[in-house]
Formats: sequence, structure tokens, C-alpha cells
Amino acid sequence: MTADALLVPVVIIECILAMDALMVFLGHGLWLRWHRSRSSARVGQARAALATALDDPSPPEALLRLVRALSPRWQVRLLVDAARNLSGDRRERISMLAREAGLVDGARAWCHSRFWWRRLHGARLLTVLGHGEPVMPALLADPHPAVRAQAVEWAADHPTPGVIDALLYLLDDESGLTRYTVRDSLLRMGDAVIEPLVSCLSRHTSRQVEAALEVATGLADPRFLAPALAACSNRLPRARVLGATLLGAVGGRDGAKALMALLADPEPGVRASASQALGRLGYWPAAPRLAPLLRDLVWSVRREAGLALRAFGAPGVLYLRRLLSDDDPFAVDMARQILDLPDVVWQPASPSP
Repeated sequence: MTADALLVPVVIIECILAMDALMVFLGHGLWLRWHRSRSSARVGQARAALATALDDPSPPEALLRLVRALSPRWQVRLLVDAARNLSGDRRERISMLAREAGLVDGARAWCHSRFWWRRLHGARLLTVLGHGEPVMPALLADPHPAVRAQAVEWAADHPTPGVIDALLYLLDDESGLTRYTVRDSLLRMGDAVIEPLVSCLSRHTSRQVEAALEVATGLADPRFLAPALAACSNRLPRARVLGATLLGAVGGRDGAKALMALLADPEPGVRASASQALGRLGYWPAAPRLAPLLRDLVWSVRREAGLALRAFGAPGVLYLRRLLSDDDPFAVDMARQILDLPDVVWQPASPSP
């Protein structure tokens, strides 16, 4: 038998297999189209019933039947989309409906899965629906960073002591996503986190304290004065920079004195941060200490010192004008730049006595 004769049945078989694959593909496509059209009709009915039942204290049985008739994927999409656009009592009703439909129990079961993407899906669903106890706190220690970050996002609406302590522990998490989400959640918690954060700042001296100082600056509560003063004497330059920034947010005479001492810090970043903080406080008695910094070899230090003087108003402007005739060309150039700035560039602070 020749090679051409052997090739013919092979080609025929390949054509048959290709036709079978095409028929399967077309059949699956037709089935999906039919299923989607059928599901879309059911989802439309459920969405309309949901819109009319949002003001009812309890979900009517007809609405529950419509929701339960949907596939789990469509149930999640319907209720999650509704919950994201609602708040208050209406969102509570969506959460109750999700619980009645069995979605909350399903999401809690996903949170125990050995597959991280299932745990993540369950955590996201519980976060949107406002549920999560008791499974979500355990996910704050999940081995996968995406799951931890989602649990941290959920924690922002559940500021219990145990949850806050867990978030503070995650301030120096190895995952950048988790660290940034932790800071955002702590800021959203507000007053509930202040005392635990003060305690955290007094206990730690590592990278964790730097992240805690950033959160404290966002909260800007006077109770952070003592930790800020301690940070200003930290051996790490970054901690001193953050301590100066925090002092500029919380204010106080002791804070202003500490900032003036930092103007002589060997690190230029610390000197610049202290200058900026004094300008924010409007502590005009610091003008004689700030004026020499316009001769600093580092441009950022000269700029922040000049802006601080400008923020003091008349006392600072007087020093800037004197520096126009200084022997140091750096000081003359920076003083001229600061004086030529339009008023919209800087915002004068309220003068401190």
C-alpha cells in the first residue's frame, strides 16, 4: 500500500474528529445562550422583586423563592451588586436576605477551604454582605496575602479589641498589599484604635513602629504626643522623620520644642520634616532657628525652611527679606523663590504663641 493510500483514512478520521469537535462547540454555545436567556429572565424578575421589597422589614417568601431559584453564581451577583449600592437599613435587609437564601453559610464554608481562591471568594462575599463572625478573624492569619488583605478590609467595620490587636500585629506584614490595607482599615476605625495604637507605639521599636506612626499621623490625636516625642529620639532616621511629622499634626508646646531640636539633626530628611512641621504649626518663635537652614547644603531642607518662614506671616517674611542680602548664594536664591511664590501655593497656619 502506497503512502497516499495510507494518508486517505487518516485525513478522513481527522475530518470526522474536527466535525465532532465543531458540533460539541456549537452545541455548548447554543446551550449557554439558552441558559443565559433563561437565567436573565429569572434574574430580572428577582431584581424587580428585590427593588420593591427593600423597604419591607422582612423579605417576602415570593422573593426568597425567586432568589433560591437562581444558580449560586447569579445569587451572589444579584445580592452583592445590590449591597454595594445600598447602606443603612436597606443594606441590612440585603444581608438578611442573603442569610435566608443560604449564601452566608456557603461563604463561611468557602472560608475553610484548602484552596486560597475559595477562601478569598468567601471572604469577599462576607465583607460585602456585612457578615463574617466567627470565621473572618481567623483569616487575618491566613497564609495567603490576598486572603489576609481581604480579611483586613472586613475588619475595618468590626473594631473589636481582638481584631484591632491582630491588625496592629500585621503592620509589618511581609506583603505590601496587606500592610497598606491594614493602615487604611486602622484609619477607618477612628477613635477605637487610638489607645491600642498608643500602647503599640510604646512597646515596639522596629519597622512596625514606623507604620504605626504613619497611622497615628492620619488620626492626629493629642494622645499621640508622648509616642511622637519618643520617636524623635529614635536611632532610626525614618522614625525621627515620622515623629516630626506626627508632632506637626498633634501640636503642643512640648512638640514645638522637640521640633526645634530636630532642626540640628544630622539627617537632612529629619531637618526637612521638622521644618515642615513647624510651618504647619505656625510656631513663629522658631523663625530665628529656621532662617539659617536656608544655607543648608540640601535643597529640600532649604525649601521646607523657607516655606515654614513664609507660613509664619510677617515674622517669617521679615527673615526672608533679610536673607535676600545674605552672603550665601543658596540662601539668597531660596529666599527669592519663596517670596516670589503666589499666595495659592502655601497656606499659612494659625500662629502659635
